[in-house]
Amino acid sequence: MQPTSLGGRLAQTATKIESAPTPQRRSLQRRSAGRITLRVVADAMAVSTCLFLSSVIRFELLSTSPAADLDYALITVLATPAWLLVFWLYGLYEPRQVLSPVNEFKQVFHGVVGGVVLIFVADSLFDLNLARGWALLAMACGLVVVGGERLVIRKTLHFLRRRGGDATRTIVLGANHEARSIARTLRREAWLGYRILGFVDDRLPKGEMVESKNVVLGNTAQIKDLIEERQATLVLVAATAFDSTRLNRLLWELQDVDVDIQITSGTLDLLASRMTVQSVAGVPLLYVRRTGMDTLQRSVKRIIDVVGAAAGLVLLSPLLLFMALWIRMDSEGGAFFRQVRIGRNGKPFTCLKYRTMVANAEERRSELEHLSQGPGLLFKLKDDPRVTRAGKVLRRYSLDELAQLWNVLRGEMSLVGPRPALPEEVQQYDEWVRNRLKVKPGMTGLWQVSGRVETSFSDYIRYDLFYIQNWSLALDLWILWRTLRAVLTAEGAH
Repeated sequence: MQPTSLGGRLAQTATKIESAPTPQRRSLQRRSAGRITLRVVADAMAVSTCLFLSSVIRFELLSTSPAADLDYALITVLATPAWLLVFWLYGLYEPRQVLSPVNEFKQVFHGVVGGVVLIFVADSLFDLNLARGWALLAMACGLVVVGGERLVIRKTLHFLRRRGGDATRTIVLGANHEARSIARTLRREAWLGYRILGFVDDRLPKGEMVESKNVVLGNTAQIKDLIEERQATLVLVAATAFDSTRLNRLLWELQDVDVDIQITSGTLDLLASRMTVQSVAGVPLLYVRRTGMDTLQRSVKRIIDVVGAAAGLVLLSPLLLFMALWIRMDSEGGAFFRQVRIGRNGKPFTCLKYRTMVANAEERRSELEHLSQGPGLLFKLKDDPRVTRAGKVLRRYSLDELAQLWNVLRGEMSLVGPRPALPEEVQQYDEWVRNRLKVKPGMTGLWQVSGRVETSFSDYIRYDLFYIQNWSLALDLWILWRTLRAVLTAEGAH
């Protein structure tokens, strides 16, 4: 036999490599098991730490002796897995749930309290004569330590996801308005970790651009091949993109595929906390809890507005005076800009702002209308030539809107609410959009803390209507916190 040449050997090697099976991705079950194991280990360390700290505080720092001769180190070892079992019963180890910080802390609270109750039950059954003060300290330490540990993990995951790590590779099934809106939201909220690979739809041709970064990958008949080809770990189904028969068939087709499935509710304007799934005659139905502001809630919101606006005007008075003087010295004209806006129930009012543009800005607007970068009816320019030097700074940190504290005090506006609309905008509203006028406009709102000029006009309207339908005091406080953070970081301001 002739010796094989070097080129022949390389060709044979290449052939073997090409014919070698493609390594399979790790199954979702194994991935979930790995994540749950890490959560359990982290919680075990936190629980044992809090039980140990309670022993140190109770018997060392407070210099008290146990009523019985008990080995609290051994009790810590035995109690830790019991607490983890309680955590599991309260759903803290569900592999595919996305909890808000508030809901996660609620479950941690229930789990820690349940763990302490379990200690008291064991003490009663086995007559251990445990120190009650130690158990209560364990509960307090548990809320702090376990809650802190969960917060650190959450923030670490958010950090990794914003940089492309821990990604959930997602194919969106459907390409209608609902599918696009959800994909746009998930892409903007990068901390959630959803990586949109593309859309699958029967009505649009393959390769058509649906969003700025995503195209149609194929049709529903190719979904299994696309999942394998794109190594997808999640299929997000837009329920309104399919009739019930086609949707059920798609779910059957994906039943044996190693992929997670999430289905939208078809109700973009409702908070998940308002909905619960109920089985009625074997049919899953969404029960929607009533919401909205009654007389008492409106009174509470008004009290918060008055107290907040009055406190803001008093505490910020030196800054407010300085800004007024700076504006007057920087350019000709008054310190304030007054403009008619539309308030609750269509009632017009004069909205105040610190002047950030030249005195004849409104007269020059018609020259710039064609350059508007704002969504829909909103006129916005990122580099507006009418903005003064002082105005650029005030706008960067949204300080120009502090003058509206006076509108809040007068009852024309609220601290939180939809953006106050111009009369010409309201004239173009249809009946659906006019629902924005059911509440007072706000100095800040859900739209302002959710992307602002980076959102579309439909998103702008949806955010406002979402706020009105799902109003709560907790939502107001959350928006105020996000606003403060956005102001301090100059996020999204122009």
